[in-house]
Amino acid sequence: MVFTKRKRNVFAGLIVVISTFLFFQFFYAYHLFFKEQMQLFLFSSDYFYSYSQKPAWLACYLGDFFTQFFYFRGGGPLIIAVFLGSEYFISAKVIERITKNQQSWLWGIVPVAIDLSMYLNLSYNLSSSIGFILMQLLFLLYLNYFNWKTLSFIPAILISFAGYWMAGSSIFILPILIILNSIKNKQESTTKWKILLLGIWLIPYFFTTIYLLPIKELYIFPGTKMQSILLPIGFALSIIIATIFNELIKISVLFERIIVLAIFTFLVITGFKQNANFNFEKILSLDSETYFDRPEKVIELARKYQIKNKYATYFTNIALANQKLLPEQLLDYYQPGAMGLILPVAPTETRESIVFSNEVFFLLGDMNLAQHSAMLGNTFSPFQRSSRMIKRLAEINLIIGDSVAANKYLRILNKTLFHKGWALAHEKMNRPTLKNEWLNQKRELLPKNDIIRKPNDYMGALRYLVEEKPENKTAIDYLLCSLLLNKNLKEFKTNYDKYLKPKNKPVTKVYSEALLIVLYLQKATKEEMLEYKILPQKINDFIEYTRAFNKSEGALEPLEKKFGKSYWYYYHFATLVTN
Repeated sequence: MVFTKRKRNVFAGLIVVISTFLFFQFFYAYHLFFKEQMQLFLFSSDYFYSYSQKPAWLACYLGDFFTQFFYFRGGGPLIIAVFLGSEYFISAKVIERITKNQQSWLWGIVPVAIDLSMYLNLSYNLSSSIGFILMQLLFLLYLNYFNWKTLSFIPAILISFAGYWMAGSSIFILPILIILNSIKNKQESTTKWKILLLGIWLIPYFFTTIYLLPIKELYIFPGTKMQSILLPIGFALSIIIATIFNELIKISVLFERIIVLAIFTFLVITGFKQNANFNFEKILSLDSETYFDRPEKVIELARKYQIKNKYATYFTNIALANQKLLPEQLLDYYQPGAMGLILPVAPTETRESIVFSNEVFFLLGDMNLAQHSAMLGNTFSPFQRSSRMIKRLAEINLIIGDSVAANKYLRILNKTLFHKGWALAHEKMNRPTLKNEWLNQKRELLPKNDIIRKPNDYMGALRYLVEEKPENKTAIDYLLCSLLLNKNLKEFKTNYDKYLKPKNKPVTKVYSEALLIVLYLQKATKEEMLEYKILPQKINDFIEYTRAFNKSEGALEPLEKKFGKSYWYYYHFATLVTN
């Protein structure tokens, strides 16, 4: 079957679209969910006007508009696939117009390879791709409607100013494209080229007093890192190489195709190596399932992944606590000391860690710390607007009874496309006459008295919650598990005796194993041991473990297979580290 150039273009474009969709849908979807959660797109005139305060307003507005569709499973992969497919077709067209290279349909995949690898980084946004596409469209507009021989460098500069205003930093390769095209058409004018390069590359200096951004940011906007300029630079280089192959180095079609595919492969592998983080994708899957309130799914994924990472442990512990399984299955999963129970809100933590941190405080009923974390999470989100943090702040204020603040956040969400339904449902909860089971359960966890306390005193916060609400079983479990993971058995027993022993219920797995150590060390009598309702089988297991431990002379290998998930094993062999 003979492929025409048009068919080759369509075939290559379909491969780009389909492969991109499949990759992001099945291997990188949770990164896209998180991107949506870190932005808030509003349908209001004030919000629209806010884009005029930065360059690339059109690219940013369209990018954020389409990013809101990442909310749906399959929405993000589909949108990225369509944009990369469009980018391929336009890039191939531009390359063909400039180079007249018959392999332009293949060279068009080079910028796609760069852009695809950039999307693997959480800091990269749709606005950069849209800005790049807008720049190419402006270049095609220039070619179709302006003639170089009639001082067309003046409209080129005017188009570039408009392009920077609408598309951002991608416009800086526009003069390179114009010069390459003029060289191809034997329209040489060194003076015009110099004026063109100087005029366009100095554009950011004209906007410093308007946008009030550092000059470095003006040169890379809408990107946030220098890495974002690799797309336009790589595109310009691919055009130069394609021109050299077409004009200066006469090589066979097969050899040129091999070279292009080798460049594509190198860019993809290098890009994936630099930007892809599949381990963090797993962590984001645990985070998103926690956000979607699916603890059973979190536990399923944690059991599947078995990641030795404090963030994975953090979400696993939240899911276990949600299912009332924390003191039973705590040590079935990796525990880096107490660091996997609460994420600190500190200057040394990442933006993602700050965003994650409010989940446990909200679960425990500590709305002060939850609100503190959520506000910081919103502050550290791009442009300080996160739909996820706004929703959490609305929930918190509903629970504490601040209806004015809750309405403020709900009114914001009412202006969104996909969070409006959530906002309307929660507005009904803000009516004093309406009773809501979820809201009542959350309010029952609120402390009766408020105190002044340090925001990073997490053990103090747990003690405060338990003292104020002894019926808060989740807070009790977090307090006791924190003490156990820190190997503070003395305080553990004191708190267990105070809050759980009077309830006269059978002791859960981890608590019974810890109590047996304490009772053994205290040389407790048989009657004292019977007071704790520890299962006889657990006592027998403790005796067996003690004998095996003494026999092994402190070696962990003989004990790991049978007792590796017991507190006895953790107590003897786990090494405590500070965060």
